[in-house]
Amino acid sequence: MMQELTVDLSTELAEGFAIDPCGIPPHVLKQVVVPETGLRFHRRQTMERADDALLPVISSAYLACGLHSGDPLVIRGLIPTLLEKGVRIGAHPSYPDVFNFGQHRVPMTSKELVSVFLYQFGALDGILREFDERIRYVKCHGALNFDVADEDWACDAIVQAVRIFDPEIIIVSMACTPTMERLKASGLRIAEEGFVDRGYGTDGRILRRNHPKALHTSAADAVNQVISIVKDGVVEADDGSLVPMHADTFCLHSDSPGADAMAKALVDALRAENIQIKPTADFL
Repeated sequence: MMQELTVDLSTELAEGFAIDPCGIPPHVLKQVVVPETGLRFHRRQTMERADDALLPVISSAYLACGLHSGDPLVIRGLIPTLLEKGVRIGAHPSYPDVFNFGQHRVPMTSKELVSVFLYQFGALDGILREFDERIRYVKCHGALNFDVADEDWACDAIVQAVRIFDPEIIIVSMACTPTMERLKASGLRIAEEGFVDRGYGTDGRILRRNHPKALHTSAADAVNQVISIVKDGVVEADDGSLVPMHADTFCLHSDSPGADAMAKALVDALRAENIQIKPTADFL
């Protein structure tokens, strides 16, 4: 009997503000330039997002916890809709880096990072308790996501934080990364993540956003990539070569250009291939 193929479709939500960050309106922050570095308020904080188009099709969602974006009112406003649709909810923690949308590493020790994780888990957990719900996943954001995937000290911090907070939480980390085996050896529940909208290099890693092929520009390319990973266990790299890859869950960023078209095309393609869409928390 042929094994049923199942994937999780996810996105990152609660990015944006209902409360002015640090008491400063976003339209004012957009005009600020940091003298020492020339940094500006990151453009992804105010980019148009296709959240409404993705909500009907996703099976899991990772909510920003306030240290790179998001706030209690944004989080609270999303939860009822997600639960009504049967979407499983995860935490989307970051380095404390609101101004730069979590894209920079904030120097700290592994022990300090554990506290940063626990702080953010607690923020989301506190709001979820109103709905008798709990955190099902943790997936890191931006620079922290890369550090957890690449650096033993950051990997160890997320493992320790999850053990302390709730060992049933699933750690979601990028497929084909150096610390994946370390995560799996922790004895915790681990999910490998692929991306719908991001291009890959020959090392099986997503390309940095400044790479010309970092983002898929067509729904067809995005769909072909996911189907190839799910059915054939390979992803096409930027040079045309095929790289082995397994993924349990696939992320589609709601601020990627054409995210709405990608979501629709992907759901249609998965149904045509008899690939089921379910939350990782329900089948891992």
